[in-house]
Amino acid sequence: MVVVAGVASRYGTDGALSTLAALVLAPVAVAATFRVGRLLAGETFGLAAAAVYVALPALASIYMLSTYRSTFAHEALPDLLGLRATPYFAAGVAFALVAGVRPAVTAVLGAAVLVVALVLDGTSGFENIRNGLHETAWSISMLVWLGLAGALGAARRSPPLALGLGAWTAAAVVHGVDRGYDNAAFWQALAAATPAIAVLLSSLALLVPRLRPLPARAH
Repeated sequence: MVVVAGVASRYGTDGALSTLAALVLAPVAVAATFRVGRLLAGETFGLAAAAVYVALPALASIYMLSTYRSTFAHEALPDLLGLRATPYFAAGVAFALVAGVRPAVTAVLGAAVLVVALVLDGTSGFENIRNGLHETAWSISMLVWLGLAGALGAARRSPPLALGLGAWTAAAVVHGVDRGYDNAAFWQALAAATPAIAVLLSSLALLVPRLRPLPARAH
């Protein structure tokens, strides 16, 4: 809530109702991210995923080149925290709440939304997004790798949950591609997937094989 209040005062909102809604949704989003993480890999992982969610605005800002950081902060950060386009952000929180209790439903819902996004939005704008990222962010390849590797890590624990989180995030990306890169529109579109993104980023840790105890020595 402190982060939301700080961004609201510095970069603006859609009004008092949007600000109030974002402040109410902030702890819900953190709790939903924790529940998804706990379902995926236990309580400690859930806490780590929630911490990543809280840190996402700062991590995203670091990922931007210094010449673009101000534009990102003014144009995208309020959306990513629900201070603008609040219903879109709330949809992402609602999806995370479902994901925390019904992985199978999450997989079906995520896949369905992705299909709808592909049909309605299409992918013709990917080249424009690639050019925008090349000029404003550190590494396009790293961004793609993080998404794919995170989904793979989550799939090691729960394939349905990984499918749901990955498909929902992909749908947000496709919508962002359709909106374009001007005025940080692409990044604004990811507001509907911030809890899912936090869990997927945290799932990179799940790629590390779990240590097995050494066999007992014979006496």
